[in-house]
Amino acid sequence: MKRKILVCIALQCFALHAQEKDSIQNHLLKEELKKEIIKELKDDKKRLLNWDNFTLSGYGAINYYNYGRYDTDLNIKNKFDAERLNLYLGYHFNDWISLKSEIEFEHGGTGSTIELDTQEEFGEYEKEIESGGEVKLEQIHIDFKIRPYFNVRVGRMKLHLNLAQNLDRPNQYFTTHRQEMENEILPLGWYENGIQFYGTFLKDRLRYEFSITNGLDATGFSSRNWVKRGHQTRFEMAVGNSLAYTARLDYKFGKNKNTFAGVAAYINDAAANRPKNDMDVSAYVTIFEGHINYDENYLKFSSVFLYGNIENSNIVSRKNANLSNNLGVKRTPVGKNMIGFSADAGYEVLHLLNRTTTQQLYPFVRYEYYDTMYETEGVVVRKPRWERSVFTSGINWFVHPKVVLKAHYSTRQLGSDHFDPVTSLNTGKKQKENTFSAGIGFTF
Repeated sequence: MKRKILVCIALQCFALHAQEKDSIQNHLLKEELKKEIIKELKDDKKRLLNWDNFTLSGYGAINYYNYGRYDTDLNIKNKFDAERLNLYLGYHFNDWISLKSEIEFEHGGTGSTIELDTQEEFGEYEKEIESGGEVKLEQIHIDFKIRPYFNVRVGRMKLHLNLAQNLDRPNQYFTTHRQEMENEILPLGWYENGIQFYGTFLKDRLRYEFSITNGLDATGFSSRNWVKRGHQTRFEMAVGNSLAYTARLDYKFGKNKNTFAGVAAYINDAAANRPKNDMDVSAYVTIFEGHINYDENYLKFSSVFLYGNIENSNIVSRKNANLSNNLGVKRTPVGKNMIGFSADAGYEVLHLLNRTTTQQLYPFVRYEYYDTMYETEGVVVRKPRWERSVFTSGINWFVHPKVVLKAHYSTRQLGSDHFDPVTSLNTGKKQKENTFSAGIGFTF
């Protein structure tokens, strides 16, 4: 009997040992599988998406406008404007190929596009209202950094024709809104589709840029804004019958990256990019500009000169006058030549009172002169109203290196005579538009 009991105990011990051994083996197997799965997931993540390769930056501005004497609009209302929020999202595929994109949220309004329907609407323009606010995909391109002296961007990118295209963040210009002269004549943010070559020489002192992109559409040209509204943003896709060529050369002569001087030029036949073939002659747009920007120690200074010509501007004016209302263009006469000049200067004064503070205070002054109908041709009559000179003064208070409070007062004098609104008699003075503005801008 004792023998049978001992045998049973031995069998139970053996069974327990076997179960324990199987449990240990199963645990080890699970641990091995867990390690393999985690390794596979990490490898897949590296192959599909690496969050360390993403970059994000941006800027924004919110402004207030109070209008004083405004001869051209006696009923103008004071305004608040959530001007813009621009977000830059980038991704580095490797050390020499990267993606850059820019999304702009502007004014909090509603965006719209226009489509030329040649099938159902017999060549009429159809306007489509987009919901969800005005959102623009400003840039999206692949950047190939090959050599310091030769690099390539392909996609939709910025044309750095004038100074405002470089100094576009609120901490880089003095006024609450973008630089007036440049942005009344040329597109506010000039982005086009194509290919761009750029590089540097002389130890990064000399920088060049050459772009081949889609061009302007002459149907958008106007008296007030010259070629600005010819920027192809009204349609879902940009017409590319005539390519545009833009070249720029800058020399960096200071310690700050924003201390440089340079020249740029642009040429494009804007008649070929009209939505309909309604012009049998060319309308070449040529623009030349020179610029300088100085930002060293406590002094900031910048200046720009612009000159432009439109070939056959009288024919463009005549054709534009007959355009459909649905196209949403001004249909006003177009000047043959435009001219523009601006200069501003500011000096940081807070360091004179407190040398340890990180805040900055820049009083500044600016003068601008521009005429979008500087010369006309044919039967087009020059309108003095579009000759403008602007004096502006104000302050920029950097409460943080990337957050700036702004305020300025500007008085704009037009070339046209002012008539008394009651008697309709000529007062012997020029029309004026006076504005006080304040706002906040930030960059990150």
